[in-house]
Amino acid sequence: MNPTERYVRQATRGLWGKARRELRMELEGHIAERCQEFRLSGLSPQEAERQTLRELGAPVQVSGGMLDVYTAPALGKVGVLSALLATVLFSALPQGLAQVQSIYGSLPNTGPTSYLDFGQLKAAIEKAGGKVSGSAEKATFTLPGAAPVDGITDDQWPGVSLIQGGKSYYRTDALFYSLANNGLDLRLSGWTNPILKAGGTNIHLETDDWQVINNMYTSALASAGLGFDLEMPYALIERDSLRGQLNFEGEFQKDTVYALVIPKLVSWTGTDAKGKPVGGFLNLLNTASQAQAGRVQFQVPADFIDYKLYSSFSEFQKALEPYQQLITAPVAQWNAQHPAPVLLLKLSGRFGPDAYTVVSPASVQRQP
Repeated sequence: MNPTERYVRQATRGLWGKARRELRMELEGHIAERCQEFRLSGLSPQEAERQTLRELGAPVQVSGGMLDVYTAPALGKVGVLSALLATVLFSALPQGLAQVQSIYGSLPNTGPTSYLDFGQLKAAIEKAGGKVSGSAEKATFTLPGAAPVDGITDDQWPGVSLIQGGKSYYRTDALFYSLANNGLDLRLSGWTNPILKAGGTNIHLETDDWQVINNMYTSALASAGLGFDLEMPYALIERDSLRGQLNFEGEFQKDTVYALVIPKLVSWTGTDAKGKPVGGFLNLLNTASQAQAGRVQFQVPADFIDYKLYSSFSEFQKALEPYQQLITAPVAQWNAQHPAPVLLLKLSGRFGPDAYTVVSPASVQRQP
């Protein structure tokens, strides 16, 4: 009897007949799905199984919860069961991995921003053989075979750390920039539970939050100069604002991450590295997704209908020029006569000039 079979047997104890069979099947399905997510993040089958069962907690706790579900009114059993399993599977913090927490709208002029639970990040780096010293306000990261790296501080980058609910958090992109600026080769891989490879060290960032994962890949694109070359900032999109979908078919590689870069007509202001005021009327929105074989689906704003894919960054840049200043912009919003210029990118996960390649519009087809 393998660990999963033993766990399910204990977790469904106290139930009989059809109820036990149905609940056993449901639980086995959720365990298999979670194991697959861990395997995609780089864990071995054995490690994925151990991590999944560890998340679930003691079998007796699951058994008690399932018994409550079975004795609930029949009309609500399916919903209660789903809620129970969702809570069991995702409420507990994984041991030794960094649970990414998302905190939004905390900084002026930047909009939504994601942060890492600093204590969990420290545990993940230490598990990878590294060391984190100091606090989130002034941290030093030491990875195997590399010199100590001073993290970006609040003095250098206001809002890089914060405290909420008694816990310290460190801004996600600040970690990436701190490591990259000190010469470490960075690469992000996977989707749910992505892995950050820094030099020869694999740091597991445990999260299934689309917004946070999207923010991570946006950081990689920004490091390639996309956005900065256009003197436009990136804005992380709130999930609730993405009620639309775009589906494409083409030569998409399974499990590879792709992104749509969408311009949004909105006024923004800020300062450059020398403190000089800068501003404009465009933001770049990045919506990323992991592809299935031959297809990919993106979450987009519900009103995002009129757009045109471009085959190169230079063409994309030229198409945006008329919209750089709102006074001279042809329209206040995209329409059929003035479709939004869009780039479809294949992401390497690397931080730097090779972070992406442009997918040719001729190689893809939009689907309903």
